[in-house]
Amino acid sequence: MYLGTERQRCMIDHADPCAPTSKVSPTSPHSTPPQNKVTTKERVYYVLPIAFIAAFAISATSASTVYAYASILCTDPTHCEDNERNRYAGAVAIATTLSNSISIVAICLLRQWAETNPKLGLCLWLICRGLSVIVLSVGVIFHNIYIAIAGRIFEGLATDNILHYTLAAVYVRAGDESRFPRLMGTSLALYMIGMSISPALVTLLPHFLFSFLLAFTLLGSSLFYLLAFVPGLTPVTESDYGDHSESHRGRDAVGSFSIFTPIRYLVYEPTALFASLAIFFYNTAQAYLFPAIMVYATLKFGFTSVENSYIVSIAAGTSSICLFTVFYIIPWLHVVLSLLGAVGTAGNTCNADVEATVKTRSTAYMFYSNMFYAVLSMSIQAVTLPAFLVIKTEWHIYVLIILVALGLAAPSFIKSYTVAIASSKDSALAGLAIMESLGGLFSSIILGVIQSSISQNSVFIVASMLVGAAILCLAGSYFTRR
Repeated sequence: MYLGTERQRCMIDHADPCAPTSKVSPTSPHSTPPQNKVTTKERVYYVLPIAFIAAFAISATSASTVYAYASILCTDPTHCEDNERNRYAGAVAIATTLSNSISIVAICLLRQWAETNPKLGLCLWLICRGLSVIVLSVGVIFHNIYIAIAGRIFEGLATDNILHYTLAAVYVRAGDESRFPRLMGTSLALYMIGMSISPALVTLLPHFLFSFLLAFTLLGSSLFYLLAFVPGLTPVTESDYGDHSESHRGRDAVGSFSIFTPIRYLVYEPTALFASLAIFFYNTAQAYLFPAIMVYATLKFGFTSVENSYIVSIAAGTSSICLFTVFYIIPWLHVVLSLLGAVGTAGNTCNADVEATVKTRSTAYMFYSNMFYAVLSMSIQAVTLPAFLVIKTEWHIYVLIILVALGLAAPSFIKSYTVAIASSKDSALAGLAIMESLGGLFSSIILGVIQSSISQNSVFIVASMLVGAAILCLAGSYFTRR
């Protein structure tokens, strides 16, 4: 009875917030908002399949690329001789270093396209990735390690970091800040699903060279889909991201498309700087970690491209399940509980008040949950990595891979957290991408040298310490926020 009386009072009271407002919604058909902002929100979803297909193509050649170097340098690729092992591990490290070095320059040069015309950026990514597959195949056919490594030049222009950066530049156009974490998480989950499915299918191919043909076909199909079915994506302005009227010195540093703009922005934004350092240390451990695990498994247990494919598939599948759980199942439960709590504590309020309460709680939940999940996932990985020193049988590797894979979602959480606090979203994303690529560069230098010259086991200890440093930097970002 009381609820009905309150509802009637809300309906007749003109000043009450429950009464309909005369302001027209920005998305109402009777309003006249900028047309490109509305269509951009719809168009961002068109690129989600690119994440899945691109990951499928990358994963199809991930394990076979490492095995391809062994097939060139070792008499028996499944059992390299002692004098061949260091050459093999060194070739993998050099190839990865070359790719990551080029990717840093590529991000700086492609930043303007990523922000003003991300569709063109995606097209260039697909073309360069396809060329890398072709060059690597030629190197294997002619049994020339130098040609095979030269393929990494094109791969450096189309690394997975550049793909995620270009996709993130699209997702940030969704306008609503609460959509970005879910779009980013969904994209990474689709990416991981593609990586988990691909290796299982590659094992059915008669020869590992067929995996390169499959990857090239998928990349060509993605390019056709992008050109034929994905509409153009218009540039966005800072107003699309929300109200940032408060002056900030970092804003002055991001007014142009200089290749140093993202770095200058990080200098003026301490919170984003610490977050970028977190992703730097994390990727320093992560970028070469799985190649190191594959090399370790190949040399210790005689893993072939089939077993290495299982490693990639298990890791990607575990990460995709984790991401879908974090970004869909857990938030759904949180919204239901928030709704029940809001209704239970405010039974005499209007629906508008309940919805506002739920939205406020959900926004706060997304912010703090990104931080929490980033720290949790990296902590699990940091504790698991030293366990590789004590494994005795092959199946132990697969168990540890499941635990290590829980940390693969950390970049998505870190990026979502950083975008939520950044005054310039595009500059923050570019800065994160540069630091992520720098981490990849140092990863192959540090971990690659350790594995090929010092010890196979030490690489896991160093990687664990680097992940620990990333956790500390992320904590620093949280405590320096305004």
